[in-house]
Amino acid sequence: MRRSRVLGATALALATGIGALTAAPAAAGPAAADELTIAPLPHRTPSYQSVYEAGPNGVMLDRPGPGNMYWKSFADGREVPLADCPSGPYGKWMSLGDTVGCEYRDASGTTAGPLTLHDQATGRSETLAAPAGRSWTSTFSPTQVLATEQDAEGRLTLHLMGRENEPRKDVTVTAPERIPAHRFWVQTSDEKGALITYRSAAGQETLALLDFATATLTPLALPEGATDPGNVDYALGSRWVSLRKSGSTTATLLSRADLAVTRSVTTPTAYGPTQPVGDWLVAQERDNAVTAVPVGGGAPRTLLARSSDRGLTTGTDGSAYLAGGTDSSHWAMYRVTPGPDGAPVLSTVMALPPDPADRVTLSLAQGRLITGQEDPDRSLQGYTVPVSGTSPPNQTPDWSCAEATDPRLCTPRAQLPGWTVPTGDGRIVSLSSKGAGACGSLCGVVVNVRETRPGGTVRQVPLPGTDEMQPYLIKSASGRYVLFTVTEKNTSRLLVADIDAGKVLDFKPSPAATLWGSALWERDGQTGSAFATDLRTGWITKRQAFGTSCRADEIQVSGDWLYALCSAFTGGPVAFHMPSNKRIPLPFAPESDRVQLGDGYLVRQGGAGLEVYNLRSGAPVRERDIAQEETKYGSNWTLDRFGGRLAYTDAGETVRLAGVTGKTSPLAAIDQDTAATVDFKQAKTWQARWWLSKPVSSWKLMVRNKTSGITTVVRTGTDARGLIAPAWDGKSPTGSYLFTGEYEWTLTARPADGHGAEFRTSGTVTVTGVPPVARPPLRP
Repeated sequence: MRRSRVLGATALALATGIGALTAAPAAAGPAAADELTIAPLPHRTPSYQSVYEAGPNGVMLDRPGPGNMYWKSFADGREVPLADCPSGPYGKWMSLGDTVGCEYRDASGTTAGPLTLHDQATGRSETLAAPAGRSWTSTFSPTQVLATEQDAEGRLTLHLMGRENEPRKDVTVTAPERIPAHRFWVQTSDEKGALITYRSAAGQETLALLDFATATLTPLALPEGATDPGNVDYALGSRWVSLRKSGSTTATLLSRADLAVTRSVTTPTAYGPTQPVGDWLVAQERDNAVTAVPVGGGAPRTLLARSSDRGLTTGTDGSAYLAGGTDSSHWAMYRVTPGPDGAPVLSTVMALPPDPADRVTLSLAQGRLITGQEDPDRSLQGYTVPVSGTSPPNQTPDWSCAEATDPRLCTPRAQLPGWTVPTGDGRIVSLSSKGAGACGSLCGVVVNVRETRPGGTVRQVPLPGTDEMQPYLIKSASGRYVLFTVTEKNTSRLLVADIDAGKVLDFKPSPAATLWGSALWERDGQTGSAFATDLRTGWITKRQAFGTSCRADEIQVSGDWLYALCSAFTGGPVAFHMPSNKRIPLPFAPESDRVQLGDGYLVRQGGAGLEVYNLRSGAPVRERDIAQEETKYGSNWTLDRFGGRLAYTDAGETVRLAGVTGKTSPLAAIDQDTAATVDFKQAKTWQARWWLSKPVSSWKLMVRNKTSGITTVVRTGTDARGLIAPAWDGKSPTGSYLFTGEYEWTLTARPADGHGAEFRTSGTVTVTGVPPVARPPLRP
């Protein structure tokens, strides 16, 4: 028994290129050094940057994460975190332009606390003592702070409290009346004043302008037809106050120098924000175009053909801020100010690079990566990645298809990864129904097939004999064979179909079954093993004993490797290197749908992310951990079971592809379809296809005439991924037909990853129907 284990270990070491089995089980191995990345495509919806405040020297912005707000300078572009301004448990935070402030209060009530103001542009701070009998508001200017004084009747008197640079330390605001404390709001403010709403003694909701310089509060007449300030769009500019009744195209502008001076301006649309800039009114239209209209009359000007639907932000100096551009890759935050001729001009505050498109599905087969994305439309994007090494993959998709043009195959579904599945030979497949039938509205199974290349063909394969079945999801696909779930008479079952022949095969797979080429791997609960049935012949061609009474709930196969999900009572999850019969118990509890097998490694979906176990040394070496908040196979991670890598999406939507150390399984044919005869009077080419276990870098097809012994190389090729289909037309490389007769064909191929020997397979074909030529020479 001991001798048997030693021989098995030696065979495994020779096959995988690893030395003696010295690795300790579950030991952390080195991280793979050959990681590749594919950056996400830009999201078609432009990114947005909120402008919280804008002053003459900079803007207050935010970024994701704690302590996210910062101030950005116009002059030199420097970014400064907002000053830490303690306000205590009952205080308040405030901001205006370049300045932030806070009132510190450690107890509830109406007693004011000290107020600290910090200028982000200069770095200078000042603190104002708590004013007796006053309460701070959140409104201030470069020289004053607005405070309120409440009398016994609950009515307010407004005060402007002078800052350090203001000699007038307490100025009472002249107002038409005292204001009810519970009906007083500051709606907006700038360096010169504020727009305030309150309820008058007569019960009328009132809009009034507070002028800081004159300390006066002046009620404003609402636009014609407006009965409440809540139905009015208003904005403060450096020279004008803009008022517009909601739903009207007429804006009334009042001069801040003399409120008796008014102008009427017709806006391009009745909806959307407006902002006076100098002597122009800037308006954002319903389609988000931005137009400027001169207050004194004249033709409007288009400032931006497209802008963010988040509206305009008013700067304390009367400027306006908004995001816009031509598309998501050419988007910026702009500042609108009067130009040399007084007309509004745009200046860039900051470029707004596009957010990444949301990647919602991943699949990988034979080095062909397919990402499903939402941006917001749903689509698939296909990439070809290097089989080995660290050469960067092309960042531009080879092909793409959109849900809008092909919903059956090009709709990524994050919660249903089996919706679209790669076959490993350059195709993807999905299921749909034939339509109404005996089982209801979604009866009959149709396999949708798409070639994953630019201009690839799309076809539908209706499956006979399925009219009383409802299709669900594909469980496994390999080459021309698809294993999928259907419901028949309220019972779920698995079927196997040949999508090239367009028929369901006469097999009854168990829920544990899987495909590897033309082999249907199944469990044998009686003998505690798994066995492979050749779908072409129905013969059992391989068997792998588990060494226990395991009745596997899951079976997976990749190259020379097999994974079985056994219960804890029958040994738990286990992997096998089949050529050496090496049994590798796995160091985790049995759980369904948690493990995926690659060629010589497996990935477990754990609670904190992905655990990568390298099996190639004969022990489950935990070589890599990948932290992910949520993991779902086929959604944000996948692997290439055809000799390839693991792929996963990081937090920034970048796809990362990582390999494991050691060698992959030898290159092998996992299915073939070669006609024994060919009549070139009837057929243009010899029907011959070979499905291979991993990509190849070059291949060659030779035929040897059995009569003459002459060998001719009839076809050669370079990169092939999953399938070699030479389409030989019966001619030699010079264009002349070969002789009629019996030939031995030989296909050779070199593995693209350089692991293992050259692959070679042979067979015979009888050639007929070639044009009359001389008889072939006899064998010497």
